[in-house]
Amino acid sequence: MIFADSQSKPDVGAAETERLIQREKVAMIVGAYNSAVTFPASEVAERYKTPWLVTGAVKDEITERGFKYVFRPNNKAQYDAREQIDAIDLLKQETGKGPARIGLFYEGTDWGRSHVAAIQKLVTARGMQVVLNESYPPNQVDFSAQLLKIRAAKPDAMLVVAYTPDHILFSRQFFENKIDVPYGIHSVGGGSEDPGFYKGVPAKAVEYLFVQEDWQVDRIKADPTPELQDANARFKKEFGYEINSYGAQGLSNLYVIKDVLERSASADKEKIRSALAATDITSGPALSIGYQRISFDEQGQNTHAHGVISQNIRGERRTVWPMENRLKDTKPVWPLPAWAQR
Repeated sequence: MIFADSQSKPDVGAAETERLIQREKVAMIVGAYNSAVTFPASEVAERYKTPWLVTGAVKDEITERGFKYVFRPNNKAQYDAREQIDAIDLLKQETGKGPARIGLFYEGTDWGRSHVAAIQKLVTARGMQVVLNESYPPNQVDFSAQLLKIRAAKPDAMLVVAYTPDHILFSRQFFENKIDVPYGIHSVGGGSEDPGFYKGVPAKAVEYLFVQEDWQVDRIKADPTPELQDANARFKKEFGYEINSYGAQGLSNLYVIKDVLERSASADKEKIRSALAATDITSGPALSIGYQRISFDEQGQNTHAHGVISQNIRGERRTVWPMENRLKDTKPVWPLPAWAQR
């Protein structure tokens, strides 16, 4: 196994992909977390007819280019967006209460724009109104101006797309300004799935935060799968916290690769590509991520991929959607108490 670091830079990711293929002669590539890198880097792999197994990146267009060598087991952006709105609808059905006015706040690269484009369509289709649509460039040093816009817009719920450093700063300043959003902040993956995020903000700042998770964080309590429990123990020993979404995706992809290599019985790229295209996993540790199935459509997308929506309740991220994944002792808080009542 050969490692390469994209440094989260698209040009570096593309160059490293070419190096891995041309100099290292790899038969397959797995990566690369963020969409801005994965999109151009996987195009390089496609050009060289080298199979690419996506980990993490959700930009819709990654699997909408007619490519034959790019496969994505995890969600695409429109799935993430649909899950967020489905969760709001479920909580509304359960309580008879829900938001009418939605604020959108997002980082302005491929990931943020792709996600918000999907969200806007869903919000409108389900009878809600977008009252704020605000993007920002990465690596902010102050969100004061944007927070003034949020306060003025008076959204009932906020959908936020941010990587870790920006999400930490935004959450701190949002907490300091005590802006009441009655149906909460709904974050999608990224920074809010990073354990470092929760160490970087006051606990009260993220109480009741909703997160679209790429895997069920409270699954460890309910899933005795030995491979998952062993991976979690080793992950925790190495990093000091339980396995996160990207660790879980990596674990799942490891078993996808195992399945593919066993069926292809070869390091030949074409045989690996054919085996990937024929993948149909319905049991085993590859599904410890929480999917019921992994198989790829003609575009290379696993249409069975899904995440969950968690809510941070008393310091624990508890799954609230879908209902099938919600643990029996989980009781969502909806609507949220005002800051003055906490």
